[in-house]
Amino acid sequence: MQPIPSLLLAALASPSLASAAQADGHGFAAVRAVIERNCLECHGGAKRESGLSFADGATFALGGARGAQVQADDPAASRLLRVIGYGDPSLAMPPSGPLAEADRALLEAWVLAGATWPEGAAGQLADPDAHPMERHGPAPSDPWWAYDPLVPPVVPEVLDQEWSRSSIDAFIGHRLDERGLRPAEQARPEALLRRATFDLTGLPPSSDDRARFLERVESDGFERAWSGLLDELFESPHYGEHQARQWLDLVRYGETNGYERDGAKRNVWRYRDWVVRAFDADLPYDRFAALQLAGDEIATELDDPAARAEALLATGFYRLGVWDDEPADPEQAFANEIADIVDTTSQVFMATTMGCARCHDHKADPISQREYYGLTATFAGLVSYGGGGYSQGQGPGATRDVRAPDAALLPTAAERDARVAELDAQLEQFAADFGLPSGGAGQVLVADARGAGAAWRYHFGSATEGWTNPAFDDSTWSEGPGGFGTVGTPGARVGTVWDSARIQLRTTFRLDAIPSALRLALHHDEDVTVFLNGQRVLHREGYRVDYGEFQLDDTALAALVVGRNVLALDCTQTAGGQYLDAGLDTGRDGDAEGATLAALENLLPQRADDGLARRCKLALDERAALLTAPVAEPFPAQVAYERGGEPPAQFVHLRGSVHAPGDEVGPGTPRAWSVGTRTGAGPLAFPEVSLEAESSGRRRALAGWLFDGGAHLAARVEANRLWQSVFGRGLCRTSGDFGRLGDLPTHPQLLDHLACELIARGWSRKSLQRYLMESRTYRMATVGPDASLAADPRNDLYWRYEPRRLTAEEFRDATLAVSGELEPERFGPSVFPPLPAEVLATASRPTEAWGQATPAQAARRSLYVHVKRSLREPLLAAHDQPDPDLPCPARFPTNVPTQALLTLNGEFVNGRAAALAEALIAATDDPRARLSLGIERALCRAPLDGEVERAEAFLVDLRDGYALDERRALELFALALMNRNEFLWLD
Repeated sequence: MQPIPSLLLAALASPSLASAAQADGHGFAAVRAVIERNCLECHGGAKRESGLSFADGATFALGGARGAQVQADDPAASRLLRVIGYGDPSLAMPPSGPLAEADRALLEAWVLAGATWPEGAAGQLADPDAHPMERHGPAPSDPWWAYDPLVPPVVPEVLDQEWSRSSIDAFIGHRLDERGLRPAEQARPEALLRRATFDLTGLPPSSDDRARFLERVESDGFERAWSGLLDELFESPHYGEHQARQWLDLVRYGETNGYERDGAKRNVWRYRDWVVRAFDADLPYDRFAALQLAGDEIATELDDPAARAEALLATGFYRLGVWDDEPADPEQAFANEIADIVDTTSQVFMATTMGCARCHDHKADPISQREYYGLTATFAGLVSYGGGGYSQGQGPGATRDVRAPDAALLPTAAERDARVAELDAQLEQFAADFGLPSGGAGQVLVADARGAGAAWRYHFGSATEGWTNPAFDDSTWSEGPGGFGTVGTPGARVGTVWDSARIQLRTTFRLDAIPSALRLALHHDEDVTVFLNGQRVLHREGYRVDYGEFQLDDTALAALVVGRNVLALDCTQTAGGQYLDAGLDTGRDGDAEGATLAALENLLPQRADDGLARRCKLALDERAALLTAPVAEPFPAQVAYERGGEPPAQFVHLRGSVHAPGDEVGPGTPRAWSVGTRTGAGPLAFPEVSLEAESSGRRRALAGWLFDGGAHLAARVEANRLWQSVFGRGLCRTSGDFGRLGDLPTHPQLLDHLACELIARGWSRKSLQRYLMESRTYRMATVGPDASLAADPRNDLYWRYEPRRLTAEEFRDATLAVSGELEPERFGPSVFPPLPAEVLATASRPTEAWGQATPAQAARRSLYVHVKRSLREPLLAAHDQPDPDLPCPARFPTNVPTQALLTLNGEFVNGRAAALAEALIAATDDPRARLSLGIERALCRAPLDGEVERAEAFLVDLRDGYALDERRALELFALALMNRNEFLWLD
């Protein structure tokens, strides 16, 4: 039992308080008065916050969502004492402030006396049945369309059989027939060409595209021309780029961490490029999702290096959110990071908004707080973006080297250098055998365990702050000879036993002068980071079975000082044997090495028949080939991984605070997701914990179950999203929320039909998108019968194709495309188009806030524009590019004056208009032809009757009324084209 505080002893010693605490029906009146004044407002009568009520003894004994408030077998450990004690801010009650000292002592004494409650009216403080909040939401078994079993619906009959080309049209037409409404006619070919091209590639069709399509319509008929157009668009290199932009909205893609410093996420663009490649290749959606959720766990079973690289890059999904690089509360910060992952995963893949269940049971959907933390447990083993977990963080170092998929079979530079070092050692021996002078190694600064071995100071466990700095006092650390590990580890020469999960080493050496080179000998297991005088000079991952030689770069040389220097290492190991050792010398003298190689090359022709010479020649040739051959450079990527197969225990966090743990929970999914399972398999079964495993396997199990047990929901979500991608909105308008706070689908049977089609088509997004675009429904005009407009002004029944405004990226890219400036280069690091000085001035460090780009790089697609959380590209931000801090399932278009200011007065759009005018001047000397060509390029159609004449009058007015020259007038004509509704909207 915990010791009783002195205040409670005093309370129990007080006759008045002790008698009140006896709760004999008379003394309880004092306790009752305290509860009524401070507790009943939220925990009695018409309210029961967190499920807890003081209405009467029986109701109070039930406890709340966090369990009983009084612990019968150990009253001093009761939760109610912690709550009113105000020692833990996350539990402190009442919220208005601490109780008066006498009131608190009275309640504490009552609890320690057993919290007995009088019977009958004396013990009833409120109506125990008046608790409308007792049930926080519907039960998982309550019927709801999103969780219902997915059964292929019967395709209905329609009155106009000729209009209906597919089951999609049948479902749409049937609802129109029920209301007595007629659909719009088919849109013009040019309008459909522009619509389809934007919907699939995010770009406008060129004049050549238009001419070729209309020629096919004329020669082959519309249906064959339409089919051929879709073939081309789905194979376009721009398809994956446009689809990727929509996905990046969902996963809150940002390339910086946010908060005050808003530091860059190193190479996070590699995830973006992976998404583009996945959409280009039509990676099945279930595989696409699984790789993002568990690519690191899947990669261990893949033989193909390129496939392994792709699987690892996919887990960049976990590294996209905001990250606090200087948290006041590291444990809570990591919990927030995992919560962001849970909320994003549930919304993106299952259209379930779970965030409010982090602090309490969901008020609208059947998701309990316990289920929320069950899903959290699935991700609890992940290493933080900062490199650590609940108890350790190492700064933004959770990147791992992942080769580019197209270079997966090439050696990395480190592997190349290691082999060159091996060959250099062989050549040294050949030189010695031939009696030639040797280049030799330089001065030994720190001896490794293969020789004399250095003495090291060492520390097991988490790193101490500032431990890599030369001034750090390591006198309390243990000391031992080099070679740290367990006996029997391959290649190990153990001088000091190391069997913990983490170790830090420090040793010193002196320099009389700064050398011209440094070489590190290193044998390590798992992740190791090397520091010189506090400067990180090398980071390696994965174990070695022998020593490797690493030539350190100028960063290491710059860290050296004349006098005392400190070499420090930090290494982790969670499975199998382990070993860590290092040595340092001043490297190979470059001139001597070159002389040795030259001497060998001069000697070999004289000894062509010598077997030793032939072996030396092979080594020289291999060395030369390695130094000229391409390599896969060490390329860090933001990827996810776990440190072993035993994730930390997961508890319910009371009020969302990691410092207020409730019950421990195991991994799981919300029961509601299991209601409509296709197989009837029920909830997900997770693998057993394995101490030997590299990962828990929980995320892979979740990914597999979502597309089997939870496929009814996952398929509906993606089918709705694909409908949204070509129709501008989903059949369920709230595409990120299929719960009771979202909208009901306008055509639930059609949505189920599409979900079944998606599964039947092998989760192929391209196949289902094509199915949608081949329908009459997609090909309708944007203007239809007046009677349909009057009966259904919101177009819920899809009696017409709904026009939509171009997204921010589509508008920017369209201006580049029609001006002829669009740079088609794909992939690679993001670019930094010029920003206005007044925008840069909003940054804390204006000269460092944004990068530079050549004109060609600045003209790349908007997908490749750097996404900085604290400094947004103004044209994109003004046109509703979403905030990257949260998932954006559907953009909400606005119409504000800022947009027109940027499209009419902004430097970027004016620059594109000038480029279009220049292109028109270069294309023809005929002024009328220039105007006609400008209309065709910008609007994807031929000029209407009288349109060229009106444009001519506009130019005359500019020249005569405003004294503008021909070129400037043509630039303003081009600017006007880019600001027309016809340019900004899809018809």
